Amino acid sequence: MPGHDVNCARRIRARSPGGSSDALAEEIRSCCGHSPLKAYRLARGWTIEKAVASFHEMCVREGLGARGLTARSWIEWEREHLPSADHQDLLCRLLLTGPVQLGFARSYEPADGPTPPPFHKEALVAGAARESLAHAAAAQLTDVSTVTLEHADDEIRRLAAEYVYADPMPLFHRMLQLRGEIFALLDGRVRPAQAVQLTLMAGQVCGLLANASLDLGNQAAATAQARAAWTYASIIDHHALRAWVRGLQAMIAYWTGSSDMAVDLARDGKRYAPGTTAFARLAGIEALASAAMGVRTDALRALGGAWDRPASHDDLHDDVGGEFGFDLAKYSYLAAGTHIHLRCPENAIVLAEQAISLYQSGPPHLRAYGNEAIAYSDLAVGHLLNGDLEATAAVITRVLSLPEHQRIDGLAQRLNGVRLKVAGESRFHGCPQARALVERLEEFSFPSSPRELCR
Repeated sequence: MPGHDVNCARRIRARSPGGSSDALAEEIRSCCGHSPLKAYRLARGWTIEKAVASFHEMCVREGLGARGLTARSWIEWEREHLPSADHQDLLCRLLLTGPVQLGFARSYEPADGPTPPPFHKEALVAGAARESLAHAAAAQLTDVSTVTLEHADDEIRRLAAEYVYADPMPLFHRMLQLRGEIFALLDGRVRPAQAVQLTLMAGQVCGLLANASLDLGNQAAATAQARAAWTYASIIDHHALRAWVRGLQAMIAYWTGSSDMAVDLARDGKRYAPGTTAFARLAGIEALASAAMGVRTDALRALGGAWDRPASHDDLHDDVGGEFGFDLAKYSYLAAGTHIHLRCPENAIVLAEQAISLYQSGPPHLRAYGNEAIAYSDLAVGHLLNGDLEATAAVITRVLSLPEHQRIDGLAQRLNGVRLKVAGESRFHGCPQARALVERLEEFSFPSSPRELCR
């Protein structure tokens, strides 16, 4: 009822200026339906802030030691969340009453003991309504502001964009910091809609960490991070993130030599692909892995149908983009690798050159140096399969000039494959140019000192 607020408790105190705290508290509780602790606070005329301050003053005054009591904890106790035994004792001391009166303990007095207050139907119904409103008011409280969510979302977009072209190690540290901030927010007091946003962000940042872990050569860590990202996507049933993570898991499987698993993961991801971009990415990955298995028909079918879906967008691949995106350059890079596995050098050369041209002519912030470098290595293999050692060496020279931090693990694998092909071709035995190329590739793949990653 509207009259049962602090003013109601104030009127009860005014009617009985000399009344005991126990009697006033019982009348307030009976009339207004408040919890015992709140009734005792109101009987003294205290606000929550005043009650907390009085608590700390008592602890100092009586030499009881400092406590970490906050207004938030007091509010929870007034909602009948039981305090610890230590705090129960201190509250009894503060309010000069016992644990039974404060609702912390049960009374076992005989039936002929003090008569309980009369049952008031109106007070019970009104009290139940106030409890519902109090809980609803608490539910709308949150430790997360709109500004905080916007900052986290902006940082994820920056990381996704920068990962395409920047040194992965400094980005890895920023990802870890952002992940920690998101985890801390999720552990706090959040509204349901905010929890969904934060869970999506947790999945996105774990996905980026998985990508970085793979590029830095730790495939086990990449697998674990990708599994975490998949879990977050499943919690909120976010299909775009599910589709993207399945593609990432497929690439991890491909680079670890499990092409059959990569095909299964890419196909499973298609079930969740909400838009054209997500589907095309998974189709390109499926084609690459199918070709690595030697299944030519499946590889060509996947490549040919990659863009067959009607144009549609999703909030991850298209809106966030960057490392979460997929464009014609990436498609061409995957298609070139597919034709290398299928031993179709002419097609591989055309597609690799197309990928390189698209990366070089496009905006700098979309120039994925890792994919471009691997496209160069596929171009080199295409020339090698054609028997053109001079063209192969010219292409390899471009790759070997890459800065140290851009030599991702997948590139090292690709170039080691080129080295083995050159060394294994009988037609190149005894050729000084072939021997020099093998030596240069050995130096790249197996440097004399370990490559420094933790700068």
